[in-house]
Amino acid sequence: MRSVGEVAFQRSLTAQGYREVIGSMLEEVDRLTRLVENLLLLTRADAGRIPLTPTIVDLREVVAGVTDNLRVLADDKDQQLTVDGATPVMAECDASVLRQGVTNLLYNAIKYTPNKGEIRVVVTSSASGDGSIEVRDTGPGIAAAHRERIFERFYRVDDARSRETGGTGLGLAIARWAIEANGGHIEVESGEGHGSLFRIVLPSSS
Repeated sequence: MRSVGEVAFQRSLTAQGYREVIGSMLEEVDRLTRLVENLLLLTRADAGRIPLTPTIVDLREVVAGVTDNLRVLADDKDQQLTVDGATPVMAECDASVLRQGVTNLLYNAIKYTPNKGEIRVVVTSSASGDGSIEVRDTGPGIAAAHRERIFERFYRVDDARSRETGGTGLGLAIARWAIEANGGHIEVESGEGHGSLFRIVLPSSS
């Protein structure tokens, strides 16, 4: 950001040129703001300073709220975003923290799925009563060498792609924290070139 500003200061640009420089700097400010906010969230989580308030919630309602908020991003890329879940799926969790985890997974799916791709969110209940939220996409997939590390902080499958999309390498780490803080776990099934499936599993509310 400093380099962009210095170069612009040394040159005589048109009004449009200065607007482009300012726009680039504002994009970087937004990225840095997200980075700081995410770091603060993880620091507070590590210190146990994020109190959870578990209640019985319908996972379909959590997913519906997240999907409504992010649908505009999918529409911008002409993606097909669908949600499946015909019956109530109840779980005991902190809805706001869980929402953060689901938001990060769906945001990633939209970000890395190409234009006109498909994203499907499925809410189901297992035979044992555990709740499941699956986020499936038709993105580039994740090679086996990376699957074990994608939930590590700052780990990026592709540094160039992450910089291009404004990623900070913390989204999946926060998603895992949000799920585990609610007593659940997160799984991933993916193959390079074959899309990805992220599955949130939460214990039964009974």
